[in-house]
Amino acid sequence: MPKILFQKYKKVESTIDPTRHSSKFKEIDEAKALAESEAAYDEEEEGFYEEEMGDFVESDFSLSEGEPALNIGKIDLSFPETIEEFENSPQCYPPSYYTLSPKERLLLLYAENFRKQLVLSYPKKRAMVLALPNECKVQKFVCTTIRPTAFIYPELISSVENIAKFVADFIEYEPLEDQINLPTRLISPDTMLRRRKGNSYEMATLLVSMLIGAGHPAMVVSGVAREETVINDQLAIPYPYPIVEVEAEEVLQPAEKPGQKYKLRGLPDLQSHLDEDIAEVHRVKEAEEKRIQDEIIRKKMEDLELLAVDRHHYRRSHAWVVIINNAPWSIKPKATYVDVNGDVVESPPSATFIEPSTGFICESGCKQYILIDSVWNQYNYYVNKQKYQRVGEIRWDLRETADWEHMLPGEPPEMRTYKMASDENIAEEDRDIGEDKHLDCICEWVERLHIGMAEFEQRFPSSEKTIQYKGVIHERFAPYSQRDGKTMQLTIFNNDECTDPKVRYEYYENRSDLMRHVKYTYATDQFEEIFAKGRNDSLKSMEYLSDTSQQRKVYFYSGSRIDSLDLMVVEPQSLTLHYKGRMDNCWYKEFHFTESGNTLKKVIEKFHKGNADDIGGTDIAERSFLFQQNKIILKFHYTFGALTATTVEFTKPPRADYGQELVYDEKLTKIYKANPLDPTRTNLELYRLLRQQLSYEDQLTKSFQQIFDDINNIFDVRKAERLEPKLKFSIFDPLRNGAARAIRMKQFEEEEELKKEIASKPADFLAPYLVPYQGELTPEQSLYAYNACLNDLKSRFVSLLNNLQRHYEDLTSESKSLNRFLNKFENQFNNYDYKRLVQQSKDLELNKRMVQQRLTLTHEESQKKYELVKSSLLKDTRLNLKKEDMIKQTTEG
Repeated sequence: MPKILFQKYKKVESTIDPTRHSSKFKEIDEAKALAESEAAYDEEEEGFYEEEMGDFVESDFSLSEGEPALNIGKIDLSFPETIEEFENSPQCYPPSYYTLSPKERLLLLYAENFRKQLVLSYPKKRAMVLALPNECKVQKFVCTTIRPTAFIYPELISSVENIAKFVADFIEYEPLEDQINLPTRLISPDTMLRRRKGNSYEMATLLVSMLIGAGHPAMVVSGVAREETVINDQLAIPYPYPIVEVEAEEVLQPAEKPGQKYKLRGLPDLQSHLDEDIAEVHRVKEAEEKRIQDEIIRKKMEDLELLAVDRHHYRRSHAWVVIINNAPWSIKPKATYVDVNGDVVESPPSATFIEPSTGFICESGCKQYILIDSVWNQYNYYVNKQKYQRVGEIRWDLRETADWEHMLPGEPPEMRTYKMASDENIAEEDRDIGEDKHLDCICEWVERLHIGMAEFEQRFPSSEKTIQYKGVIHERFAPYSQRDGKTMQLTIFNNDECTDPKVRYEYYENRSDLMRHVKYTYATDQFEEIFAKGRNDSLKSMEYLSDTSQQRKVYFYSGSRIDSLDLMVVEPQSLTLHYKGRMDNCWYKEFHFTESGNTLKKVIEKFHKGNADDIGGTDIAERSFLFQQNKIILKFHYTFGALTATTVEFTKPPRADYGQELVYDEKLTKIYKANPLDPTRTNLELYRLLRQQLSYEDQLTKSFQQIFDDINNIFDVRKAERLEPKLKFSIFDPLRNGAARAIRMKQFEEEEELKKEIASKPADFLAPYLVPYQGELTPEQSLYAYNACLNDLKSRFVSLLNNLQRHYEDLTSESKSLNRFLNKFENQFNNYDYKRLVQQSKDLELNKRMVQQRLTLTHEESQKKYELVKSSLLKDTRLNLKKEDMIKQTTEG
């Protein structure tokens, strides 16, 4: 049998005997006294601060002032339990919270032995976080506190960014009371989800549990961070997220393409550019010198970052999360690269850090973290043994035992690497080397994590959260927590102290008016509102000032409006409309009116070029109606080869009396032809053109009043929506569907009652024939309506009977033709074709009998229906029929 050895560390093949460990602990206690008597440790600790730029090995001092390193983080091997205190507590903790199982005791025993060995082997190393008291005051191994859980909410399983932001929002961060020493507790993630408060170690444990449940190879990191990170001070950090700003589309006047096919070549540049070339050389030289100076300054800054800011610079304990990309136990596909030999090689593991208190994600070289002592997940505990100056220099291949010390060797199984001493008789192995038995850490005492729908929607502990960054205040609110539906407000200031506001962004959700975004500029006192699609007025955005007498811009979704209106600019005495995609090619209208808004002064319209092959110049480019000057000016598009545009100016003649034709006077018309070769318009054509413009002028005057009313209506509606905002919610919302269901049921009942009321009333055949008449009908009108109703009913029945008779005759003719065909060529078909034709003949006969039966029933029913309608009309009180007419109609019936 070949000899099997670990490639990175030796394989441990020994059973666990508690008695044997007790004897080992006695030897450790004896060595403890010897370690305490060494004074060199304290001298090295003081000498560490004297070396400002020297390399450091993790840390060269203990956490507590004067306390022996062997006592820091000590695990109580008496295994105390708190059954009496928490068995019947109001919190209803499960028994696993206040008791220790045999497997947990064994792990704690291993952990204490592991801790003492490391303290003796590395006396200058910082103390480790191996076991901390939970909410029931029972020491639990930190790896067992992680509870991987996958939630039902898509946001909590979609991406690392969303999960990290949720934890930072859902839990209120509490800095450690003593930032120099180790934490005094580590409550379970389940309890913290109920308390909504926790320190960095507890938040990191919760975040790792959620990330592992979502399939990410995450681990908890214990180390040292900068003071601003430990206390979560973000006053010096610029706003880290992009500002989501929706801007309305600017309407640009379309640039007309030049009509010339060829153009002249430009003149050669005969001016000397020597001075410009010399200036460019100097500019490049100065840029290179500046780059070199910046590089020198950057290196100096990096060296200064290694200096201790204060006495506790390398002592502030903190926990965060690391995601190890290409981890051996990761379920995600491994990243590979092609080496110099052309082989596909697996990429080395790399790290990405996540700060649980803020949800920020950064690379492993970020400057907010100083030291890394240890990392752990639900499988194993790893202690960092590397020498480094910056965290970015750490290697993250946890299989390298020279860099990382494993507490549980060989766990998880994906971390095991083997080396075969001989490749002979490999098939004779009687067991799988991946099934070697080791002490594992799979004993989760934490209950499955759960977040209710109400808590998930609330998101923040107090339904809102405010963070002050450098020159920015970021406020967020839970949905439906604000009366106006506001979910976020971002205020940008001119100074870093956040005292002089510059711009304010407001974001809304679930509003009935579909408003999504508001931008307010303090300097100009300007508001900009953005709306989603779906409003009745197709409103897209509005720009206005607090002073309503100033200019206001209103944007629309042109595709959902009948008039294709895209932009409306409202000023005190003018109104400008921009259109997009109209059939008449009009894209611009400008109205000038009096202050009262009742009288038009001038109207200007502009059109796109309609026909590219227009030679005669009949395509209008601009049309102006001058009401005070009593003129109409038409400007046509540029024709082919023309340098100017053709214009026609009409002076409106006096209006003709009613019933008389308009008198055309050619002296009141001025024409300018841009191209003399264009055809000359006759007086008849000019007369017709004038009549068209006069007719359109009347329509334009009427439409302006309607446009003016629509504008005032839009502004009135927006004013009411701002004063009394209303929120909407889906009928499938499980938190609010009670009221929605009641509203929908009430609407359904009203619709059903209306249907029953309509069904209970008899059909009113006479109603359509009474529409032309008002008031009481005369006998002649009554007789006319009576005959019209009966004649229409009779014609409908006759048409239906004729169609059925025609269908019956067609079927009869087709059936006879098919029968003659079968009788004539009966012996020339095979069995299949003959049977198919016979079946077709039978189907025709069946259809013919059905149509004949329907024809008979329709004829009988039509006679009954006709007599019923006739008798009901004679009895109808709305018809004022004379007695002789009624007798006559009855006799004819």
